[in-house]
Amino acid sequence: MGSSTPRNFTNLPLEIQFLVFANFDCARDLRALALTCKKLHNAVDNDGWRYFVERSFPSLSIPVPSGNRHTWKQLAQSLTWQSRCWDRRALQFQVLLHSPQGDNVRRHRQNVRGNAGHKGLFHSVVDAHFDPATHEELVVWGAGEDIVARYRERHEVDNFSNSSWHRINGKELGFRAAYDDVNSIKIVKHHTGRAIVTGRHNGTLSLISAEPGRFGDPISEFKFTSTSASDTNNASEPENVSSLDILQHGAKTRVAAATRNNLVIFDLPGDIPTELEPCATFDLKTEIFSLNTSRLSRARWMEQGETIALALSGSSNPLRYLSLTPTGITHHTAAKNATIAAQFELKDNGNICPNSLEPVYRDGGSRTSLLLSAWRDGTIRLQDLRTPSPFDAVYQDNVDPWVDAEALMTYGAERFALPSYFRPSLLEENSIPAPSQAFLKDPASSLTGSDKCSRGRACHYHEFSKHIYYRPNAKFYLSRSLINSSASIWSLARGSDISPNFYIGISGGVIEATLEPCPNNYPPDQLTVDPNFGFADWRGRTADGSGYMSRQVSPALMEIGDGYAYKHNDRPILLPKLKDCGGPPGWTGSRLELSKYHRLDMNYQMHTDFA
Repeated sequence: MGSSTPRNFTNLPLEIQFLVFANFDCARDLRALALTCKKLHNAVDNDGWRYFVERSFPSLSIPVPSGNRHTWKQLAQSLTWQSRCWDRRALQFQVLLHSPQGDNVRRHRQNVRGNAGHKGLFHSVVDAHFDPATHEELVVWGAGEDIVARYRERHEVDNFSNSSWHRINGKELGFRAAYDDVNSIKIVKHHTGRAIVTGRHNGTLSLISAEPGRFGDPISEFKFTSTSASDTNNASEPENVSSLDILQHGAKTRVAAATRNNLVIFDLPGDIPTELEPCATFDLKTEIFSLNTSRLSRARWMEQGETIALALSGSSNPLRYLSLTPTGITHHTAAKNATIAAQFELKDNGNICPNSLEPVYRDGGSRTSLLLSAWRDGTIRLQDLRTPSPFDAVYQDNVDPWVDAEALMTYGAERFALPSYFRPSLLEENSIPAPSQAFLKDPASSLTGSDKCSRGRACHYHEFSKHIYYRPNAKFYLSRSLINSSASIWSLARGSDISPNFYIGISGGVIEATLEPCPNNYPPDQLTVDPNFGFADWRGRTADGSGYMSRQVSPALMEIGDGYAYKHNDRPILLPKLKDCGGPPGWTGSRLELSKYHRLDMNYQMHTDFA
């Protein structure tokens, strides 16, 4: 028998190396491998980072690098940076508030329909888009009868940005406050660039330009026949557009518009005419509704346009879906899981939060039948629409189990956010936090580990951090630092799955939330935003004449348990402490001591927080 010579890793076939690259637990290990020799450095740069990103973040929609604006290595750097911030709850907030005094724009004096108690404030509906090829972000929102947009393009060298503001003044176009308010808005792409689809309370649906040089120019009007006023419960109430959803798959762009009794589908052709006729209409009053009190509240595309999920109000079966086939549209009631319903004592009494439907993608694509929905009993339900799937789960705020969620936002299958509530994942630090949670059992007695990580064996910290007890969900209280402390959240939007920020539509304005860890010193000696997709000047003041003013929001944070619903969540529990997370005051050269961000940053550590 001849002696065998161990093979050098660098001489292994690329297919074998790729398997190794894809199974690294953290980016640091892959970087260390790339530093060992030039051959491995090239292999990691060419394919290793791509395999790492695809394996580590499989449910996110990751843009394939093109040009010189970003690479797979930069994607790996940013996504791991963002994941660490999510785990630390390292979020900071700034509010953009409507300020009529800034440009003599009047404040609404009418009540927006359904907004009693918030006199003079509009319901802000928001959407955002981030283009990784140009590093330009566009955020738009409906402000009563007005439409506001902010463009922001990131510089490569210093991560600062060029920004501009634009506004459509609804009064100048003849729109009336309340009756003509924008209640749904979406950014779309078409052959000439970007556009905005807007639905108003008066029942009109329009396509307008979103390009800075011709912002607001009309492109097309969507024509559809609404249910006549005599068929509604209130003859004075228009058949308003209650929700919009956009399907963009390849070159195809489809719009699903929901009114009280109809779902209307439009195709956006390459050469868009001045008037767009629907390609399909589904009359729910004839096909589904048996009571006049039933109405369609929201519609969401799923399964690459083969399915549309529906949220109905006033129905005993409020969660439905439509199947779009070559022969027509058929409707179905979402499958029920009796075991799950019994386990969590769910009562399907028709009380679904109408704007809360959110598809959950597991493969970064556009095909899924998994859906999150919020209910008036405080639960967030994950359900497969077509089958009683084993993926079904029910979430709930363990501290305030009856709180409703008017909006949901998912990040693939990793986490989801709703008003004042976030569900993070794993954390990576050198200490073992010991939160006081009366509703969770301390797993320390059942978990094993060593003082340091060794080959094939995790240390105490990494073993413990796998358990939800040591990485509970977090709840941010935002209202106390707003001018109107009773402002409600109406919508959530993010530019893309790689964006380190997202937007929150509130009464009278918009809040920008950005992932940002606390620096070790002040002024900080290094960048505190995402190194590749963050805006270093995101706290910058608003442009003159924008009609808005910016203000830092100093939230309080509460850790609220594992987020799963239990039968006895309504029993009295010891409330966790609120923790201020204001951050450095102003970022304008102040030498004051750093404020505290969260329990894992070194400037927020308290002796009682750690074992």
